[in-house]
Amino acid sequence: MDTTYLAYLAGPQLIGVLFVILGIIQRYLPPKNINNWYGYRTAKARSSQEMWKEGNKYSADFMVKAGMIVFFIGLMIKSVLILMKADAEIQKTAGYIILFGGALGIGVLMTIVTEKHLKTFKPKQATKKRK
Repeated sequence: MDTTYLAYLAGPQLIGVLFVILGIIQRYLPPKNINNWYGYRTAKARSSQEMWKEGNKYSADFMVKAGMIVFFIGLMIKSVLILMKADAEIQKTAGYIILFGGALGIGVLMTIVTEKHLKTFKPKQATKKRK
């Protein structure tokens, strides 16, 4: 059983790190215009430029937060399994659950939460009074 520090860091919890990195990239290098290949792309987000910007900003922030949560949960589970000297098959199974569950969970939750936010978001152009 490898109990070096690398064993604690390398593992499926790194899916959380991936989402943190992707969220930071999307937050600080957001897509400027509505497009088909980069950014938060749903019908509601693509309905106007303001909705597009808000959807991308909000989903990027969610990705960073959720990625940190998945990382720490994965790290805790991985640490417990190592400290309990769980066999490799159990560690591998737990790793797959964290990996796929984390990725799928973040993606689905991000969409649900961002869409709820966009329903309540009022673009500035829509609230301006005409003279």
